[in-house]
Amino acid sequence: MKDAIDVLTALARTVSAFAAYAHGHPSRERALDALSEALARLQESVPRPRFTFLDDEIVFEARPLRGMGEWPWAERFSRVGVQRVEFTGPIERDDLLQFVDDLSGRLRRGSALASEARVTRPTRIRYGLVHVGEGDGDREPSPRAESVLGETVDLETEGAVVRWLEGELRDGGRLHLAEAEGVVMSLLGAMQGGSDALLPLVRLKECDQYTTTHALNVAVLAMGLAEEIGLERSRVRAIGTAGLLHDLGKVRIPRDVLNKPGLLTDSERTLIQSHTVEGARVILEHDADLDLAAIVAYEHHRRTDDGGYPHFHTPRRCHDASDLVHVCDVYDALRTHRPYREAWEHRRVMDYIAEASGTEFDPAMVMAFSAMMDRSVRLDGTFGAENDPGSS
Repeated sequence: MKDAIDVLTALARTVSAFAAYAHGHPSRERALDALSEALARLQESVPRPRFTFLDDEIVFEARPLRGMGEWPWAERFSRVGVQRVEFTGPIERDDLLQFVDDLSGRLRRGSALASEARVTRPTRIRYGLVHVGEGDGDREPSPRAESVLGETVDLETEGAVVRWLEGELRDGGRLHLAEAEGVVMSLLGAMQGGSDALLPLVRLKECDQYTTTHALNVAVLAMGLAEEIGLERSRVRAIGTAGLLHDLGKVRIPRDVLNKPGLLTDSERTLIQSHTVEGARVILEHDADLDLAAIVAYEHHRRTDDGGYPHFHTPRRCHDASDLVHVCDVYDALRTHRPYREAWEHRRVMDYIAEASGTEFDPAMVMAFSAMMDRSVRLDGTFGAENDPGSS
C-alpha cells in the first residue's frame, strides 16, 4: 500500500504546485517528475492501478486505503467530478500534465463543466464519476451493470472480490471485511456519481455465479432503498455491507442442494434454511463489530406476520435493516432465472410485493421500494418490460 499512498501524496503536491505557480515554473516541473516516478514504481506491481474517492475515504483497487489520515483531497476530487482514477498502462509525462492541468482547473472553478474541460487527446488516464471507460483494445470487455440512464458500472473487480470472499469461507478461511467494505464503497460511489436517478438497477449481463450476482444486486438495491428513506451516509454503507453479506451462510450449503432443479425434501429444505443462522454465526465469529450484518443475515427471511425462518420462540419485530434487505432480496431473487423456476417480469414481482405488504413485508419499506422502482421505470421504459437479468 505504500506505493499507492506515495502516488496520492505526489498527486496532491502536484495539484498544489499547479495552483500556486505559473506554467513552466520549476516547482511545477519537479512535482510532475516526482508524480511520474511514484506512479512508475506503483505500476511495477500493479500495472493498472485504480483509485476511488468517496468523500473523505479512498479505495485502492477494491480495498479501503488505510494510513492516509485526514487526507482532504479525496473529498475535493469527488466534489469536482473525479470519483475514480484509473491508469490503464504506461503513462507518459504529457499525459500526466494534461490530467493534472484539468484536475487543478476543476478545483479552481469548483466544478467539472464539460465546456471548460482541457482534455485535448486520449490518454491512458481515465477518470470521472461512474466509470473510467470501456477498456483499451487489448482488454476483454468486463461484466457490467447497466444503470437506468444507460451509464455503466464496471463490476469486474467487485465481482471477482465477492467470488474470492465466498471461496475463502467455503474453504474454511476467514471473512475479509476490508475487501467486503471496499466492494460496498465502490458500488456506493457508482450510485452517487450523479443524481439519485443514477441508481444502478443491476441488470448484470455476464456474471456466471448466481450468489455473486445476487449479493451485488441486493447490496445496490438496499443502499438505494436506504437513501430513499433518508438514512445518513454511514448507515447506508452499513446496510450495503449487510446486503452484500446477507446470504453468506450459503457457503456452508452443498451446491447440489442449493441448485437442485426439482422439489426439495424436508431435510434439504431444513438445510437451506439453516443458512440464516450459519451466516450470522460466520459474521460474528470473524468480526463482532458487524452486528448489523449478522442481524440481517439471521432475520432476512422473517415475515412481518411472524412467519418465515428461523423460528422465534417469542414473537418480536425484526430490525428495520432486516425488513429493508428482505424486500430487496425477494425482488432480485424473483427477477433472476434459477434452475427450479423461470425469472418473473418486473411488474409481476412488484405486484407480488404490494400484495404481501403487511404480511410478508413491512408496509413502509414496500411503499419506499415501490416509489424508488417506479421512478426508475419512468427513466427507463424498458426496465419494466421483458428485460430479464438472469436469462440474458
